[in-house]
This record gives sequence, C-alpha cells and structure tokens, in this order.
Amino acid sequence: MVLLADLLSTASLDLRLVGGDPDVPVRWVATSELDDPTPFLEGGELLLTTGLRTPRDGWARWVGRLVEVGAAGVGFGVGLSHRTVPRTLVAAASAAGLAVVEVPVPTPFIAVSRRLADLLRRSENEAEAAAARAGRDLAAAAAGPDGALAVLRRTARAVHGSAWWLDAAGSVLAATSSQAPPQAALEGLRRVRDQGARAAWTEVTAAGTLTLRASGSTRWLLVAGGADVPRAAQGTVGTAAALLELLTAGPGLGAAALARAVTAEVVDLLLDGRGDVAGRLATAVGLRLPDPVVVVRWSGPVPPDLPSGERHALGSPDAVAAALRGYGGRAGVARPVPLAQASRRAADTAWARTSAQRPVVHADGSTLADRLDPAGLDAWAAARLAGLDDALRATLEVFLAHHGARQPAADALGVHRNTLRQRLSRAEQRLGVSLEDPTDRAELWLALATTRASGEPLTAPPGRPP
Repeated sequence: MVLLADLLSTASLDLRLVGGDPDVPVRWVATSELDDPTPFLEGGELLLTTGLRTPRDGWARWVGRLVEVGAAGVGFGVGLSHRTVPRTLVAAASAAGLAVVEVPVPTPFIAVSRRLADLLRRSENEAEAAAARAGRDLAAAAAGPDGALAVLRRTARAVHGSAWWLDAAGSVLAATSSQAPPQAALEGLRRVRDQGARAAWTEVTAAGTLTLRASGSTRWLLVAGGADVPRAAQGTVGTAAALLELLTAGPGLGAAALARAVTAEVVDLLLDGRGDVAGRLATAVGLRLPDPVVVVRWSGPVPPDLPSGERHALGSPDAVAAALRGYGGRAGVARPVPLAQASRRAADTAWARTSAQRPVVHADGSTLADRLDPAGLDAWAAARLAGLDDALRATLEVFLAHHGARQPAADALGVHRNTLRQRLSRAEQRLGVSLEDPTDRAELWLALATTRASGEPLTAPPGRPP
C-alpha cells in the first residue's frame, strides 16, 4: 500500500500538503480538467488538475463528487491557471476530509504519475518478498515439532486472521481459533470437495475473505482473513496447503511427489544461512543437496533439472553445466563451494555483469567485487548512492551502460536529451561527483552493480568499461 505521505516525502517532486490526511492510501493518479471527472474514477486516485476553469456549480460540489467516489485527494497545479490553490477549494476539501496537495510549476504531472508507479511496484515487490519469507518460515515450521499446528499459526499470521485444517466432512483436525469454521466456508467445502487434489474455493465479502485449498485428497486448509488480503499472501496459503499434505503423506511416494512444492523453500532457506532447517526439510521430501554446490542466479526460464528458489538455483558442478548448456535466460554462476558455505553473493555479482551479448557469466574470483569484503562493499555502495531516488538511479545506470553517450541514453530512457542532461546534473549535485571523471564513473558503476538486488541486470555493451 502506498500512502500520500510517500509522494510528499519525494524531494524531487516538491509537493506540499495544503490540507487533509497525509496517510490516506493512493491507488493511482488521474488527471482531469472536467467539471465532473468522477465517471472516469474508480476510487483511491489522486486527481491532478490545474483548475483550468472553475466548476460551474463551484468547488464545494466538485469536492463532494470526488468524496462520493472515494478519491484519495487532489493534486492542484499552481502557477498556471491559479497562483495558489483556491481558498474555496481548500475550505471545501477540509470540511469533507479530502486531502489537497499543491503541485509547483517545475513538477510535471507525469513525474507524479511515474513516482507513484515506482512506489506501487516497490510495494508489490516488498509484498512478494514478504510472501517468500513467509514460505520459508512455513517450511521451517513444518520441519519442527507439532508441524501442522505451527503451519496453521504462521498462515493465519500472514493473512491477519485464522486458519483451520478440516477433513472432507468439515470436522476440525487442528485450528488456530477456538471458534467453529464459518458456515459459508463449510457450504463451499460441500460444493468443491469432490473436485480433486487441486480444488479451491474463495469468497470475498465486506466482512473478509474465506479461502479453501485442498490439502491432499481428503483434507482441506481453510483460511479466514480481512477483505484486503494481499495477493502475495495467497501464495503463502498454497504453500501451507502443500506442506500440510506433505505432513499427512509422510515419507515415500506421496512425499516424493510433493518435493517440487517445497524445493523453493529448501533452496532459499539454505541461502538464508538456515542450512539445518533446509537439511531437515530436504530429507523429509527426499531432496538430495549436492556438496560441493554451485549457486546460480537466474532470470528468464527456470534452469532445467536444478532445485530452484525464487531467483536462485543450485546443483553439482556437472548438473549446473548441463542445465546451462543452451540456456535461454541470463545466469550468474558462482564457483563450487562446500554446502555449508553456500550464499547468494558470488552468483548475484556475476549475474549483474550479464548482458544480451553475454547471457551467462561465471564468477572466477578475479573481479574487484569478488576480492572485497561483502559487508564492507555493501555499506560503501549504499553510502555512495545515498540521496538518489529511483528515477536518478535508472538514469545513471542507462547513461553508464551507454558509455556516456547522451543521445543513445536519452533514447533508451524515452526522454528528451535536455531532460537527461538535467537529471544527470541533479545526480552529480547530490552525489558530489563529476560524470566526466572516469574514476567517479567507475565507482558509480560498481556501486550500482553492488546494490542492484532485483530486476534486470545492468546492460553495458561488452568490450568497453563504462
């Protein structure tokens, strides 16, 4: 969830709160100069306007219509039609509880839209990362004592609600709540319980969300959460259902068939430094972990025949070599290490150096990043780039990837050459560097590569340093 306060705290936008609650959620940005823009709104938008003309029935009625459709607030562009935000608009919005933000002339509306899109994307990435961590915690819980109840507790925590494990008749096998399962869920169970091991049922109402997932052929996971359960949390529910089925199946063919459902958790637990838990879970599902091991950071198709997590895979040296023969994605490949020393670092560093021309890069220990202390390098890179927002980071990456060629960099970013020049000037001022200095440029490239933990790799053409 992105709040209006997140936009207000973006220094490059220079927005000023005129009235209202800065903690209101913002779902999207809309721009309109219409007397009645509400037919084009769905609720949750920050409506941007310059007040090109005063609404025929006045600002109070205009504000009332926005409140009725659930708009998050108004961003009023000053310096064009109005020197300041109209007092009648501010008064009406204050009375109705609608937030009003002043947008200065130097800030284009598109910049507000882009910043919100960046924040929404970051929020979604954080939610997915939280779901991945929740999946690993579920796996750890399943590997411990009282596994079924521990899985239910962590699932309920992920959706801020309750969880039940039911048999096909709806009887409770285990639960996190002393209350009986909701009647609506039991009726849903009767409708889908004969649909097989992949059956599911969901009901969303103003009161909350009910989700049923098959947990084997005769058991069901029921989760009750709020009406706004994050999309990423649904993956947690699926993982929990698979783990509960695994606990029921025990060792043997049933567990082997379910190994794929928990392999990702095993890989990520291992790379999180929780090798003891990863080992117990791997043993439970019949997954053999190689020793020594090669860690691979991949993007694109999942490398075939390798145990894979969210972004990483692992295998023996021979298995990795076979999987990457003719591989169609990008991959950073670490050197073989003892299983107890497996980490993401070397593979991530190699992956950051991949490009369309060189899709697979092997870490050989010869790069500067390989030879520096990882913790010290991370701290240095974060400090080196402090003060940059997402837009300036992206601008620097593309500019350096094009060897300082401004027109190709502007084309790649989809901006005018003058816009690129202004952004680079702001970056230089904030960082205290000169992009004409090759040392500064080399340091910035290393810092950007070090801190780039997700997304596409840097794309410098091969053969020339930035």
